[in-house]
Amino acid sequence: MSRAAKTNVILFIIVITLSLIAWFQPGLHQTVYQYLSSLKAKDINTIIIERKDIGSIKLNKRDNVWFLQEPYQLPANPQRVDTVTALAEKRSYSRFQVMDEELSRYQLDDPLVSIWLNESKFVIGSNDPINQQRYAMNIDENIHSGHNTIHLINGVVFYQLRANLDSFLSPRLLPPLSAKKLTIKSIAWFGKKLTIEQGKWRLTPDEPGLSADSIAQFIQFWEQAQASRVETSVSLNIDNAELAQSKAITITLNDRESALAPIQFLIIQQDETIKLLRTDIQVAYWITPQILKLLTEFIPVQSTPSR
Repeated sequence: MSRAAKTNVILFIIVITLSLIAWFQPGLHQTVYQYLSSLKAKDINTIIIERKDIGSIKLNKRDNVWFLQEPYQLPANPQRVDTVTALAEKRSYSRFQVMDEELSRYQLDDPLVSIWLNESKFVIGSNDPINQQRYAMNIDENIHSGHNTIHLINGVVFYQLRANLDSFLSPRLLPPLSAKKLTIKSIAWFGKKLTIEQGKWRLTPDEPGLSADSIAQFIQFWEQAQASRVETSVSLNIDNAELAQSKAITITLNDRESALAPIQFLIIQQDETIKLLRTDIQVAYWITPQILKLLTEFIPVQSTPSR
């Protein structure tokens, strides 16, 4: 074969290769994913979780902060709420349709978890033994289509929805003050009382030499204080000798819209464990000795030397 013929063959092969590349467009093909719903997590404002045998939970969002409505009226744990709202955008790895009488096979006729995100209802059934994914249904989608469509989704969400009630409560000792336009009005502890009067903090009895910076730092510690663990349904017997001897901290908050009852914490110390027990709702907040020190003592603030 002549050199010219070889060149033509090579050019022909190059043209064919480029044509195939242009035709199949490798790298431009996009996988289309299916999801449990079209609802976006950021658009969810109300949540109801019905959990068979362990009680229901209701939450709502106010001023971009989540609060429990039932069984407690307390700030919610934002990380836990995020795992719940993420259900709306869960990827559907597989889906198929079944008859009504087949729902029991997937534990979707009497589910362990039913959840409303806004007005949309979802149910979660049993575990797929092969892929360890969960069977789930978007009830609104099924009503609209007239079919029982079952989705297979990541199974972790089931355990998050069935988690202990404690994990749904915010670890913050006080409600987020900015969310409800709250401010601390007074703190009373160990025979002392710190009260704000005409924009200035006043300590009774007075401590000469106590700086305004130390007081401001003390208030800031309370505004930001968090527990390492929250414990609900704590048994409270006021006749118990340990409780009767416990020291108390009482916080009064200012609300621009309504009067609020003072929040009282009893300090329960057992070995290295310290609990701040809210007597009105029987919820205990576990804290460390270091945190208790910050919440009961004025820490000197080192001033920055001027140059």
